[in-house]
Amino acid sequence: MKAHDLMAGVAALLAATSAYAQTPVPVPAPAPAAAAAPARPAGAPAVLSPVVVYDLGALIQDSLAGQDMSNKLKAIRDQINRELEPDQRQLESELRAILASSVQESQSVAGRQRQEAFQRLNNEFQQKQERLSQVMQLTERNAIDAFNKAIAPVLQQTLVARNGLIAISANQVEAFIPGVDMTADLITRLNATTKTINVVRATLPTQGAPAAAPAAGAAPAAAPAGAPLPARPPAAAPRRP
Repeated sequence: MKAHDLMAGVAALLAATSAYAQTPVPVPAPAPAAAAAPARPAGAPAVLSPVVVYDLGALIQDSLAGQDMSNKLKAIRDQINRELEPDQRQLESELRAILASSVQESQSVAGRQRQEAFQRLNNEFQQKQERLSQVMQLTERNAIDAFNKAIAPVLQQTLVARNGLIAISANQVEAFIPGVDMTADLITRLNATTKTINVVRATLPTQGAPAAAPAAGAAPAAAPAGAPLPARPPAAAPRRP
């Protein structure tokens, strides 16, 4: 194995590690294609409307529950990054030692064995990094689910209080007048009912573990991806009064 091959492989590894450490904590977000929500003037008087909007980004940033969720996710991400640091430092140290060896040393039996051992460490580190990345992603999904459950009843209450019929995320609307934005009311109500979100570091299922048997009366498991769905009878048309 040549020294420059080692350098290229580890450079890519360290770049990936750095990118993982700097990735911001994801939060509940609208569809990627959605435009940014229009700016909301502060203190705009409410306008009676059957359709009202809310800014999900502001809800997460300004509500106590959203801030608590983001802080807990960041703490877990920092913990995962700290778990990767010792292995990364070991790889960097070993790489410097290999590159500092002479051509004769690198081509010797001991030198080749050292390079092979380095590659094994490199592979193990990448596997560990991938596993911890999956842990973080699952943790974030669980936290987002908990946040959505917390805001659901408050969203309904705020909609009713505003005499609205439909609530839409502001990121899905091209333009609206400030008076139909209920974000401030929603944050006030959410702060009064929910100040924290339960965020727990997720645990990946053990590979090779048998799947648990479905409980009595439970719905059948979903078909695997790509499998044809069973035929579904057409629904009856609703009666017209």
